[in-house]
Amino acid sequence: MTVAGFAVVGAGNIGNVHAQAIAAIPEARLSVVCDEFEERGRALALVFGAQWAADYRQAVVRSDVDVVCVCTPSGTHAEIAEAAAQAGKHLVVEKPLDVTLERVDRIISAAERAAIKMTCIFPLRFKLGAHKAKEAIEQGRLGKIVLADASVKWYRPQQYYDGIWRGTWDMDGGGALMNQSIHSIDLLQWLVGPVDSVFGHVATLEHRIETEDTASAVVAYKNGALGVIQGATSCWPGDNARVELHGTQGTVALEDGRIVVWKLADGKPEEEDRMLHLEESVGSGRSDPAAIGYELHRRQILDFVQAVQQDHPPAVVGPEGRKAVEIILAIYRSSKTSSPVSLPLS
Repeated sequence: MTVAGFAVVGAGNIGNVHAQAIAAIPEARLSVVCDEFEERGRALALVFGAQWAADYRQAVVRSDVDVVCVCTPSGTHAEIAEAAAQAGKHLVVEKPLDVTLERVDRIISAAERAAIKMTCIFPLRFKLGAHKAKEAIEQGRLGKIVLADASVKWYRPQQYYDGIWRGTWDMDGGGALMNQSIHSIDLLQWLVGPVDSVFGHVATLEHRIETEDTASAVVAYKNGALGVIQGATSCWPGDNARVELHGTQGTVALEDGRIVVWKLADGKPEEEDRMLHLEESVGSGRSDPAAIGYELHRRQILDFVQAVQQDHPPAVVGPEGRKAVEIILAIYRSSKTSSPVSLPLS
């Protein structure tokens, strides 16, 4: 069995999630943890039998590294990804790919020039319920989709933001939409299709941060459906992230990617019961970002390892990571101009 060597760049909470996911995959091995803070980097490396490096430029050129996981603050992704691509390493980049479309496109272009494989972390796409919902939509079982909504009403205390990069435009790229809600926004656009326009409003109502902690937007899809995206870190104590899909022949609702409503005109009671018990919850970040667990990351990274080893595209190809960022940036622009914004952005 061929084993892929990994470098995890960034030893914070999400870097730890990646390290746990890699450790749970027999075909993967964590070779090096890179973090500028030696104590934190060495501690994570020690747990997983890896080495520590202070500089990502040293880590990405190592011969025992095949894949680089970029787990640093969002606004630093492009430089690290470009260095890894130039070294011929495959890329797993945490969401969002980066904080502007220009920087996102730099990453995508670097991967294409180097002919490496790349994925953006969107774990909700790896829930069984999400795949069943997509299958039902593609088979026409919901009829014509008329409403498609995402609701991420989470909570974060002020100390989550204090003295760190979160909640800043340069490093976080936004607030509740770009950091927390992006998973559900990606799932929504993946299930329902391209967005035609948005009309949004964002506000900072609870926290001392640069960016928004509360947002709401009306969405028009290219297939004619309408919807609402709501995202917040101001809603105590926090609810499960929810995606609702309503059609002329059925309704499906997902909470953190798990089916909680399955009502189809052509369905039967036994199918509904099976879908509602398809999969248990694997953790929610509604009030604690450390509560998400690593299982969905394991599924996505395993898919990526198999794509590398078998030389086929991963389930989430790199350019997919651009779509949710563009939708979010359109909402920010709409809020600033108090007018609808059409996609693609110019």
